[in-house]
Amino acid sequence: MTQTDIATCQKMLVTTTRHISERTISLLRATDPYKWPYGGGPIGKCGFFYRTMERNGCSGTFLPTDLFEVLSWAADNEYDCVTFSDIGPVIEQFAVYREPGPYGDALMWAQPPQHLEYEHSQRDAALNALSVGERPFEVSPPNMASALTAALETVDRYLKPREKEGLWNFPLAGMQWIADVATVYRDERDYKTGRWDESIAAAARLHRLLNFELERSKNVSLDLQQRLVHGLAGQIRYLLQEPL
Repeated sequence: MTQTDIATCQKMLVTTTRHISERTISLLRATDPYKWPYGGGPIGKCGFFYRTMERNGCSGTFLPTDLFEVLSWAADNEYDCVTFSDIGPVIEQFAVYREPGPYGDALMWAQPPQHLEYEHSQRDAALNALSVGERPFEVSPPNMASALTAALETVDRYLKPREKEGLWNFPLAGMQWIADVATVYRDERDYKTGRWDESIAAAARLHRLLNFELERSKNVSLDLQQRLVHGLAGQIRYLLQEPL
């Protein structure tokens, strides 16, 4: 939090980081929150700070639902800013995504987490998102190959008429779906049996495509929602890369 933040924030809502899901925190780490319209970002290792919508004159409907709900509620109740802290109180209006405990602290680190429990929670969140109703997502080599191929074809089809524009107006929800597929794939892939060869090949092609788009956009100015899509694409590239 900068001195400007402190000086211009007259009414602050303090709440718990447990109101932000692991998936959203992962997205926040993959982007630069201080370039968002609200201003904000990490507070050391213990939480996040954001301005609310009304102070910045924007709707924020492109934000992840959990973050949007808190910021919009705060704006409606005349708060200037919100601090999410690992010791902040729970607010009953909002969903709670984690039980209290020291494991939550690891989510605040700027570096990619190395904690197995966190990685498992990411995988579980991705599986839940990919499941349809009560039918769970089938984690099998053929199904993963089908999902990765569908992701590759969707991105390729989107890009064909937009060669100059690039990937960054791709729907955020669609890019999150691909990130969920990539998260499960990274956890399940097996290079030894041969049963995953089709999935590995599709993942490699998608990795190359995203890498090309990311590299050619290094000096491109992106708007707010485009940066979210860009951040997710960077995450997916990391998840799909082959081990050294």
